[in-house]
Parts: sequence; structure tokens; C-alpha cells
Amino acid sequence: HMPGPIVRENHGLQTTVEILRYSADKVPNNVALRIFRNGQYEEISYREFAERVDKLAAGLIRHGVEPGDHVSVLGENRPEWAIAYMAIHRAGAVVVPLDSLLKAGEFRHIIGDAGVKAVIVSSKFVADILEVRDAIGEPTTIICMDDEHANSDENILAMSAVMSDELPDTWPEVTLDSLAAIIYTSGTTGQSKGVMLSQMNLGSDAAGSYQTIFFSDNDNFLSVLPLHHTFECTGGFLLAVYGSSTITYARSLKSRDIIEDVKNTNATIMLGVPLLFEKMMEGIQRKLAQQPATKRALIATLFGIEKLGRKVGLKLGGKLFHSLREKAGLASLRLLISGGAALPPHVAEWFNSLGFLLFQGYGLTETSPVTNINRLDCIVHSSVGQPLPNCEVKIIDVVDGHGEICVRGPMIMTGYYKNEEATREVIDEEGWFHTGDIGYTDEIDRLFISGRKKNVIVTPSGKNVYPEEVEHHINQSPYVLESLVIGRPIAGTTSEDVYAMVVPHYEYFDEQGTERGKEFTTEEIEKIVRDEVRAAIDNIAEYKRPKQFEIRSEEFEKTSTKKIKRFLYKQKPISVDENGTNGKRSH
Repeated sequence: HMPGPIVRENHGLQTTVEILRYSADKVPNNVALRIFRNGQYEEISYREFAERVDKLAAGLIRHGVEPGDHVSVLGENRPEWAIAYMAIHRAGAVVVPLDSLLKAGEFRHIIGDAGVKAVIVSSKFVADILEVRDAIGEPTTIICMDDEHANSDENILAMSAVMSDELPDTWPEVTLDSLAAIIYTSGTTGQSKGVMLSQMNLGSDAAGSYQTIFFSDNDNFLSVLPLHHTFECTGGFLLAVYGSSTITYARSLKSRDIIEDVKNTNATIMLGVPLLFEKMMEGIQRKLAQQPATKRALIATLFGIEKLGRKVGLKLGGKLFHSLREKAGLASLRLLISGGAALPPHVAEWFNSLGFLLFQGYGLTETSPVTNINRLDCIVHSSVGQPLPNCEVKIIDVVDGHGEICVRGPMIMTGYYKNEEATREVIDEEGWFHTGDIGYTDEIDRLFISGRKKNVIVTPSGKNVYPEEVEHHINQSPYVLESLVIGRPIAGTTSEDVYAMVVPHYEYFDEQGTERGKEFTTEEIEKIVRDEVRAAIDNIAEYKRPKQFEIRSEEFEKTSTKKIKRFLYKQKPISVDENGTNGKRSH
């Protein structure tokens, strides 16, 4: 029997308000938040962080935000985002984070659906939010993180002006049962669903992750992934604050900028998606390939020695590649955690050969998000690791050793906002959340993901794309009879590209042809359909758009309830010409 995974004690279940208070009391002078601005790093201590949160919360209350109200945050990763998030909770309200990659129409749906009362926004997105406010006609309060965009005519307040020195005598009560956030995931029926996470959900996920990821108040998290993404929000923000660590906001997603920030601030921990680590790996490999032949030969020898060492249980990468890590500017990084999509094992192995510790975890927005993570003493790169100490995992409906992954624990969402039916579909009477992912576990509870039951497409950057939502937009065109959006496997990875198959509405073309007195040619039909599809997908976020699409003349096979039999069209190898479109019409 193998030993159980190593865990440590946590310091209790706390609300986000208590998590910040705890660290501000424990390490008031430590740097909490850091960002590179105007040529230098600006730093905010834990004491200042807590003070600014109180001032902004007091200002929100003064501007009419009441306990239970919904307030959105929209912006880049920056200290103001973190201060806004905590202040909304301090005021007893609920955060509705907005994905900065969405389009104005998508913001409008979320703000309208959630009844958002105020939006705290960075100047970059003010125009989008004004457009939404005009469309909805709701008097949503707009608070801009940047002073220069404050505008009394447009009724835009500056965050600095909202902050108040007069703090309330008693603060609104925030308990573990309070609703903390509503996070919209792309919906399967063309509209997104709001995942409701309570203070208990977020607090228990931070506490459980703290027990299994070993770090301290000397660590510095580099925050790269967008903060509205639950993985970054819980793992790179709330978990860091729970452990009283420093958070440095990366200036961009470019490998060059990330390395610069790591080097300048001695970042020790970074959460990323597979695509980010692949890009970093390729960047370093490019640099190595440019070295003179003798140097390249030496590096190849070192890789060989490291590999032999691993066979006999020795980890030599740390020593062998120390100078290479220094030269790459990454020497301070000691922990790299991948999530959001499956990490190709060769990427993990490469980083670990160089002496980095890179491993992956697993979870969903609905699980706050972390349920599983690899443990230091028993990492397997093809696995997403063991469940957190406060989480249970079981596999049901097993066929050939694989079955649906179900999880249970205090991190499971309270439900989908205003959608009990959808909630009942995924959470059963015993509190098990059915993930829709397929997998299996080994004798020490390590979880392996083998595929997805649902149609959701996971792109290499860890974004979830729901095919039904993309189809909903394409099918709006009168020239399109039906469409099917699928994930096309990308060779050598477990990620997929978004791909669409579109059936023209030939009857409609015939009617239009009769009206104009001339039939449409095949070329004309194809051109019109292409233009229609392009116009349709302009309305959705870029990451959801099909990379390529084909036009087919036959309708898709359907079930008796007229649903397309998706499984018939899954993962067909498709020949594609240079234009990224399939020239042939299939008959």
C-alpha cells in the first residue's frame, strides 16, 4: 500500500472578507499586490490593500449598493480588480465577473440576466458598458478604475472618488452561506448559465488547495491568466491571499513580458494553461537552437544524464540546468501549476527535466474550481492528481474501465442562477456533481481524464466553447438550414480546434432565385453562405469562432426527437485547402 499524499493543516474556513483581514493582521507590511506601471513597479502592502477595500466598500454602500446586490468587475489583471472584488464582498454584495474577451452583446446578456446594479470597469471597456447601459436602459452605475475616464455627463464615477474615508459603524454581515459570485459560462443553448458560488464554496476551495500546494508568505504569485477565470480567481488570487503571499500582475501574456516580470520580481509561483507553458517551452527551445554547436551538444548530453537519473529515481534537473534557468530569467520560479485544459505530458516532462516543478490540477467553474491536484510526492504527468482533502470523487456508469467523473464537497456550486432545471441535471439528490467528463482513478485515488461526455470543446488556451452557442448564431441566417460545430482534435494534444459544418437552405435559395429570375449557381451559394457565417460569428468572442468550416449539401442525421446525432460527425479527419476552407461539396 502506497503512503497517502502529503497534506498540511489550513487555518480554517474563512469568507473572502476574513481571508483578507487575516493576512492584513498577520503580515501588514508585506507586499500584497504589485504591478509594473509608468516604468516602475507599484506596490500595495496588505495593510493598504485592506484599507482600500474598506474605503471602496464604504463608497459603494454610499452609492446605493445594498447587501445581496449584484456588481460586475471588468478589466485587465491589476490591483484595482482585486480591490473591487474584495470591496463588493465587504459591502455584502455579489460579484459578477465579466470576461474581457466577450463582445458588447454578450456583456448585455449577462448584465441584463443578472440584474447588475453597478459595474466597476477599467477605461478600456467603458465604451462597451455605456453601449450596454443605453441598450438595456437600466441606470447601471459605472465606476471607472481610471480617473481620466470619469465623466459627469455620462454619469461615470472615478473609483478614487467613490472611495470614502467615512467607514460605516457596522458592516453588512457576510457569512459562509452568503452568495459570493455568479460566474457566467458560455451556455449550451446559445445563452450562458450563471454559476452561483457561495463564500463557503470559495473559502473551502482556497483552504483545501492550501493544504496540498506548499507555499508561504514568502512566495510571489505571478498572475497571468485573466482574473474572471475561476482558476485564476481562486488559485492565483484568493489562495495567494489566504497564504498571505504576494501577487504580481504580469504586464501581458507575451512570453517575453512574462519572463521579464519573473526576473524583475523573483516570482516563485505561476498558474497557467497548457498553451502558455507550450509557448514558454518553444521560446526557450528556440533560444537553445541558436546556440553554437558545442553548447548544443553539451545541453543534449545534460538532457541525457537527467533522463538516466530519472530512471534510477534521481532528480538531477535542478542542479544540471541551474545556469540555463538563470540565463532564461526563470531561476526564481519553483512551482508551475497548469489547469483549464489537459496538459500534454511531454510539456510537463520537459519543464521537470529542467528542474522546474510543473504539474496539473482539475476542476470546473461549478466546483470553484479545484477538485484535484497532483501532490509533490506522487506526481504523474498524465494524471490530474488526487482530490483535495475536502473533496470526494467517484466514477459512475463505468464501461471498459472508464466512466463519468462525479465530485462532492463544500466547493460544489449552490446552483445555476434562476435555472433550477439545469441545476437538477448536474447535481443529484446526494449532492454529487456530474462533471460530464469521462475518466478513471488508480489505486491511490489519482484521477485520469480520458474524454468528455458533453459536447463542450476545450481549446488549447483552456477556454470552453459550447457548440450549441456558436450554432445558434450561425443558424440565424435565412440562407443556412442547419449547422454543426465540433471540436477537431489537434495532433499531439488533447485540445481541439473549433470547426463548423454548414448546410445551405437550398429551398430558400430556390425561392430567392425564382424572385430574381435566375437560379443561384453552386459558387454563388457557397459565397453567400460563407459571408453569412462570417457575419454571424462576428457577434461572438473570437475564441469561440470556428477556425475553418465546410459546406455540405446533405442534412445531418437526426434522432427521433430531431436532435443531430453529433457522435456521427465527431473527429472526422478533414482535408483542408490553404484558404482554410473545404473546397469540395460533399454529396
